[in-house]
Amino acid sequence: MMTAEMVTPSEALGMLSSMYLCKPSVAAIENWKTALSEDTSIFLQELRDSIMGINTAAEDDLEELLWEYTRLFIGPYKLPCPPWESVYTSPKRLMMQDAADQVLQLYRDAGVNLDTPDIMPDHIGAELNFLALLLRKSQSEAAGEDRITILIDHILKDHLLKWLPDFTRDMENAAETLFYRSLARATRNLVDFIGR
Repeated sequence: MMTAEMVTPSEALGMLSSMYLCKPSVAAIENWKTALSEDTSIFLQELRDSIMGINTAAEDDLEELLWEYTRLFIGPYKLPCPPWESVYTSPKRLMMQDAADQVLQLYRDAGVNLDTPDIMPDHIGAELNFLALLLRKSQSEAAGEDRITILIDHILKDHLLKWLPDFTRDMENAAETLFYRSLARATRNLVDFIGR
């Protein structure tokens, strides 16, 4: 049960999205610490503890996190957990396949314009952010808004729940830092909970 001290699912998804889209800079880490400082949800407890343990004044800690982020999600080497749905759902594990087009159409159906050329529509951060937006809309619009409910169902069942378990398992196995292992588990558990 949600309490006043807990972030809402849409707030949690927005924060998780930023952890995939933003490099772990001092400013980003401090923002995440602030956002999680009062949260007591079971989904984010391990992630909160791992973030609170990061010393942003220690250059070695920051370099280790930045290297981990680069190794997991950017390259230049083969990525152990590519952050794009297409790679997990296309037969040849290629980027920009059917899943990217389908997700982009969902964004359009919701009236969302993805005008960031360096972020592909099926990136984990983009999909989590989209789900967060839909959840916020579902809370602010008239109860039973069918269009929003249908879009939430599509992004969860036709997309996130199809590839996120494999992606987060790969990420958890490849991560060398507690922060990224915790992020993988928190993402998987929260999306699974929302999808029930």
